[in-house]
Formats: sequence, structure tokens, C-alpha cells
Amino acid sequence: MSPDQDEARVARERENLEHGFHGEEEDASTPQKDFLAAIVVGAFAVAVMVLAAQQPNPGRALTAPGLLPFITGLSLLAMAVGLALGALRAGGGRNLLSAVSASAESDSHPGRAWALLGLLVAMVVLIDALPFEYALRIGGVKVGIGAFELVSIPVLAAILRIFWRASVLRCAVSAGLTVLVFAAAFRYGFNIPLPGSG
Repeated sequence: MSPDQDEARVARERENLEHGFHGEEEDASTPQKDFLAAIVVGAFAVAVMVLAAQQPNPGRALTAPGLLPFITGLSLLAMAVGLALGALRAGGGRNLLSAVSASAESDSHPGRAWALLGLLVAMVVLIDALPFEYALRIGGVKVGIGAFELVSIPVLAAILRIFWRASVLRCAVSAGLTVLVFAAAFRYGFNIPLPGSG
């Protein structure tokens, strides 16, 4: 790429940033929308932390069922606070009511929210309806795989495909790695059985 082309590309990107970030959605993000999103995410994070703290502790010394959800909620809360502070510095505290009404009127993808809800309900129902766990040996190590992995991987891949819009292969690989890592952390690190274990 020549220096002239590089400078032209930088100028285009700078102009795009001045008019607001445009992702895969049509509507530009604004400081008001960022601030509202931070409030929703922060409230969700606090609810997760409260519910995680209420989980019973079976007496394990190093872990408890609510530990990982609490840490996840805490990190989500920290990200929401960072987003809120950035939005407030950019003027996100002004004209919040107009931002709420504009978001409600411009939501052109309500079907995606219903698809997400449907996929999550289907995942819970399938994991509950088809409980099983199969153990296989890989290099002398016993590895368990069950309904949780076999249902969660395709559901998460579908969710990624709807919202991330990457290729099917990238969504499947990302979903597979994420579910397998988290399942292994619970199954072997925390010694907590997963839903759908037969």
C-alpha cells in the first residue's frame, strides 16, 4: 500500500469515527446508548454476583459453585463501569430520554432478540431432556463429554452466527473451544458436575 493510499485510508477512518462507530448494525453508537448499555450490563452483573453469593457451599476448601459466576459478574461490572465513565466523559449523561425513545423506534432487529431467547430456552430444555455423559480415554487420561457440551456447542455457534456474523467455521470453532474450556474448568478444576450429566 502506497503512502498516499495509507493516508487516504486513515482520513476515511478518522471521518467515520467522528460520526460515531458503525459496526455491523446500521445505527451508530452514541455516548447515550453506551451509557444506557452500561447501566443494563451493570445491573445484570450485580444480579449475577448476588445470586452467585447465595449458592450453597458444599464444603470445598478452594472453591464453591458460585465462585466462577461471581468472578465473571465482577469482571462484567468492572467493564460496565469503564463503559459508563467513558460515555459520561463523552456527554452520555445528556438527553438520555431521547436516546431511549430513539433506540426503541430504530430497533430493526427484534427477531434476533427472540431468536436468542428461543435458542437459550431450547438449550436448557435439551440439556435437561437428554442427560448423558460418556467417558473416553485420550493418551491415558479419562475425558468426559456429555449433554452439556453436545448441546451447548451448536447453540453457542448459532448465537455467534446471528450476532457476530462471522463464517460458520469460525463460529463453530469459537463455540467449541469456549464450551470445552469452561466445561473442563468446572469438571476438572472445580470438580463440579455439569448440567445434563447422566
